[in-house]
Amino acid sequence: MSRPYRLFEVVGLALEYPVVDRELEVQHLVEPLFRKLAGRPTSDLETGGCGFSNELADHVFELKTAKPQRDLQKAEAILYRGVRKVSRVLEKDFGAQLLPTAMHPWFDPAKGQTWKRSGRRIYETYATLFDLKSHGWMNVQSCHINLPFGTEQETVALHNAIVCLLPYLPALTASSPMFEGTFGPAVDNRLEFYRGNQRRFPSVTGDVIPEYMASRSQYKRDVLKPIYAELAPIPEASMLRHEWMNSRGAIVRFMRSAIEIRILDTQECVRMDVACAALTIATLKGITAKLLSGEWGLPDRTALIADYNATVRHGGKAAVEAPHLRAWLGLRRVRTAAQALRGLAENCGEADGYLPLALSRLERGNLSERIHKKLARGGKTVPSRDRVRGLYADLAECLKSNETW
Repeated sequence: MSRPYRLFEVVGLALEYPVVDRELEVQHLVEPLFRKLAGRPTSDLETGGCGFSNELADHVFELKTAKPQRDLQKAEAILYRGVRKVSRVLEKDFGAQLLPTAMHPWFDPAKGQTWKRSGRRIYETYATLFDLKSHGWMNVQSCHINLPFGTEQETVALHNAIVCLLPYLPALTASSPMFEGTFGPAVDNRLEFYRGNQRRFPSVTGDVIPEYMASRSQYKRDVLKPIYAELAPIPEASMLRHEWMNSRGAIVRFMRSAIEIRILDTQECVRMDVACAALTIATLKGITAKLLSGEWGLPDRTALIADYNATVRHGGKAAVEAPHLRAWLGLRRVRTAAQALRGLAENCGEADGYLPLALSRLERGNLSERIHKKLARGGKTVPSRDRVRGLYADLAECLKSNETW
């Protein structure tokens, strides 16, 4: 975001996808795909209002709104146009396609490769510090929401509203039930891996749920400075001492004058991703307004961290405390993460065309829970590869047609 936008004036959305062949096996085709799209070797390009850029793994790329958008319907149109364009090129020239959801269900991360063009030194540095041949690095795809700062007071309120909402979003957006061909221990296995993939430096990810913010300078002092200090003794890590090294579930991007939310798994189609973003933004508007007015106070962050960990592991059925729903809304019978998110969305968010779709998904179960239910019929804990391939092939078709599953 290049100029100072007002609070909630615009949104930037980004989606990550892996490239696979017709049998859904991972293919290292992003570099030749970009070369075909741009007509030259490149690590990023823009076409039709849609931006494309590489990720750490060379079989994954990010598709994003090239400019911040005021209207989510336009954002959906831009992103889906990008999906269609890429899908046509992949099918015609490479016999390949995109695969939605947040984790490939059987990909072996030991076979992953890092991007070899721009940013190569950074990725090589990461490789010296972390085990990149693992699911937390090579097999993760997410949806990012970027929201503008506004004034400093608004930035603080927005950030703290995000902290209060993050623990319950996986109840809606979890889409990673499987890895290595079997069901993982969590409903949202991407976030389960995310929590520990940089454990060597505890300050980098923290508790995933960010610390409350009092001011921008306080955030730099208490969040970013400890990360830089922890990296300082390692000479080769000097190039990583930037704000993007912060890996909490939402991070302040001072260079963009925006806060980036990273907690959402990628869904089966662009429309569903935008619906999840719409619920998130609408709910944050209500919470932020109440925090700015002083009508609501901040809940105990320790309880939020516990609720987040429970939601990652158990999804919408997770037993949560949600202390702020009792204090803010007088809802005394909130027992699950899904109930907590529904209570926040229905009481704080303004209804729009996407909200019923997101609430319907929350009611029926997130994508991870629904995939698990379908593949685990008959009590099977390790479904056959053919059954998994068939289901995920259906999801890939949902992405191509922009239809929910």
